[in-house]
Amino acid sequence: MKNKPIIGVLPQYNSKEKKIWVSPPYMTGIIEAGGLPLLLPFVKDIKDISILAKKFDGFLFTGGQDVNPSLYGQTSSNGANEICPRRDELEENLFNAVMKEKKPILGICRGMQLINVVLGGTLHQDILGFKEIGMTLQHDQETPFDIPVHEINIVKNTLLHQILGEDKILVNSMHHQGIGNLAEGLLPMGTSVDNLVEAVQIKGLDFGIAVQWHPEMLWLTDTNARKLFTAFIKASVK
Repeated sequence: MKNKPIIGVLPQYNSKEKKIWVSPPYMTGIIEAGGLPLLLPFVKDIKDISILAKKFDGFLFTGGQDVNPSLYGQTSSNGANEICPRRDELEENLFNAVMKEKKPILGICRGMQLINVVLGGTLHQDILGFKEIGMTLQHDQETPFDIPVHEINIVKNTLLHQILGEDKILVNSMHHQGIGNLAEGLLPMGTSVDNLVEAVQIKGLDFGIAVQWHPEMLWLTDTNARKLFTAFIKASVK
């Protein structure tokens, strides 16, 4: 690889300690795939956000707190968890700026949900045990996170299918929310056996992929996780 792409990693936030942080496997996945990850700051100024969008080669939207349901026209349900408005604000503004620059994006877990909401979609606020909306799988696994627990179907002739070369893959699962109405700006690329959208492509980008599972946790043991990170980094090379 001629030049290592610099990847902007969206910060996670510890509300109790008032600290930004990031789960190390996100950084490891980028490094092992040939990129250089840098944790982004919380900034509000649109001009500063525009600078970030121009300077970095790709962007990883991480997991974490629930997306504020007010952003998709709902009030908080009994099953909702902590929200982080400062994350929502940063990520919405940065996503829009990155789209203008047409830079590569990889979204993971909350990252996929946030992207769907910003583009006009909705979320199921709590899917765990909700058989009335067709949820039959355990989407919040109790086993170690580096162990895949359920299968998803990959849509043929999609970017994800081209990258993985598989019709079905096994994934891990650590989420209690999921996509409700899919935004018009997204194409579905993978679904669970209980019909939850597990992977999407962002229209208008050469590389814009978001997934519901955590490939960064599977890096050491799963070929498909390595393929996904490698494709993201390759797409981010100038």
